[in-house]
Amino acid sequence: MGFRRSPDRAAAARDWKQFVESNAHVIVACGLPPAATARIDSWDELLTHGFLADDPGRVMVDQLTPDQYRSLVELISNYFSAGYEFYTPMALKPDDQALLRARFA
Repeated sequence: MGFRRSPDRAAAARDWKQFVESNAHVIVACGLPPAATARIDSWDELLTHGFLADDPGRVMVDQLTPDQYRSLVELISNYFSAGYEFYTPMALKPDDQALLRARFA
């Protein structure tokens, strides 16, 4: 017996791939490892914790340069603008959390 993904999961994977492709320039500007956007679960982990547990380089949001951090805030804004459900990205500074919450919550 073979494994088959549900249509909803397949559509979600396609949507995520499209989001990553259309935001590739911003992702590069963030300086994040490819694993950060390889799967939506990894992306959510990064936004929640500020790092990826499985990343051997252990890139942390609080170690980004100011320009990289601004690009990350832009990418997160694009993410919620694309229709993904809003939640507070705890990896960001409180002021940026508040601005996103005011815009998307």
